[in-house]
Amino acid sequence: MNRSLLLLLLVLLVAVPAAAHSAYEPDTLTLRFLDVGQGDAILVHAANGQAMLVDAGEASAGPNVTSRLAENGVGHLAYLVGTHDHADHIGGMASVIESVTVDEYLENGDPAASETVAALHRELALRGIPARNLTAGESIPLDPANITVTVLNPQPVRSGDENEDSIVLRLVWGETSFFLMGDAGTEAESRILASGIPLNHTYFTFLKVGHHGSDTATGAPFVAAVRPNVSVIECGRFNPYDHPSQVVVKRLQDAGADVFTTAASGEVRIISYQYGYVEYSQGGQLPVTVEDAPLPPTDPDFDGLYEDVNGNRREDFADVVLFFNQMTWINENERWWFDFNNNRRIDFADVVGLFTLL
Repeated sequence: MNRSLLLLLLVLLVAVPAAAHSAYEPDTLTLRFLDVGQGDAILVHAANGQAMLVDAGEASAGPNVTSRLAENGVGHLAYLVGTHDHADHIGGMASVIESVTVDEYLENGDPAASETVAALHRELALRGIPARNLTAGESIPLDPANITVTVLNPQPVRSGDENEDSIVLRLVWGETSFFLMGDAGTEAESRILASGIPLNHTYFTFLKVGHHGSDTATGAPFVAAVRPNVSVIECGRFNPYDHPSQVVVKRLQDAGADVFTTAASGEVRIISYQYGYVEYSQGGQLPVTVEDAPLPPTDPDFDGLYEDVNGNRREDFADVVLFFNQMTWINENERWWFDFNNNRRIDFADVVGLFTLL
């Protein structure tokens, strides 16, 4: 199947409630990027019916994760994967292993450095769930007859940085591939690129963006090599880290990817059929407030004023909303032009200043 035909078969279901699509559809590869706030949790359902959960959010997200497992008919996990030992990825694991049976726990092999990790290992031992360290080059036999799950990171010699030692998985199913990046940053991406593994050889590619869309990950060389068609960022609403970075969002969009976040869309569901038909459902892609707006902004006439932020040739409240959504990028890149109150930072007072200009 050629790429143009595959793109014609792409179906976008906008704003479909997650609960309306709870049942797993057989003979598909289905991924659900669960809405766990500022954290990761991804439910993978293979064509043979086997399920794998990659991360489980913070401890407070545990009940939500177990609820979504139950609503999707998952009482057993072939694999439970903790990409790395940060609480926003493994905090909810205790709730998961209390609610479902698990064949094997997979982790990155870095030494346990917190009580959260130690408590999780005690619970795994208590329940007789074996734990195994993953290394680049290995594979996970989730559905070996249909789906190839390859470990791209961590490398044999660990860096000692939990984020850079995150487990990175690539799933290949027919003509579609999925990259699950954990919190891997540009250092890990460079090591993956240096390995020489071909990263784009399918007609359609999904990228779960690394480190919640932080500018420490998703570097330009990696994006160019992967060439994602669709990117999903797992991050919390109004999170204190200003994730996702507007620079990263623009980089992905410039590469041709549609970009979605759980913060804006809630749970994102992707269903892929082996012969190439892909379906995904979510809310609107970024920017979520003004359709087809350029991101990040520029000042075309260099006059220091930026009224028509969304480029629709009129000054309206949409410009104020978009300006508010882009304050982080403006602070880092074009503060001089948009600091209306001259306090050397872009803040809500500048949003008010823009509003008064309209």
